[in-house]
Amino acid sequence: MQSFCLHSFDMAKTLTLREVPETTVKAIRERARRNHRSMQKEILAVLNGTVLDRASLEQQLSALRVRLGVRMKIADIDDAIAEGRP
Repeated sequence: MQSFCLHSFDMAKTLTLREVPETTVKAIRERARRNHRSMQKEILAVLNGTVLDRASLEQQLSALRVRLGVRMKIADIDDAIAEGRP
């Protein structure tokens, strides 16, 4: 297993990942190659996309709650999906 230490001039923090399985490292390396990015930039793109997508979903859900008067949270939806409920 390998460790990664991510540094970026645009970020104030450093993130270190330990015990990354070799298959994950290879998949990230291949994805980075396909996207013409370094592994660091690829990992940041994945993380940013995931975090921003989640924030967008939470904003949309909040607007839907107001419209429908429903108090469902993202965690409730995740649970329903995991349980196979519609």
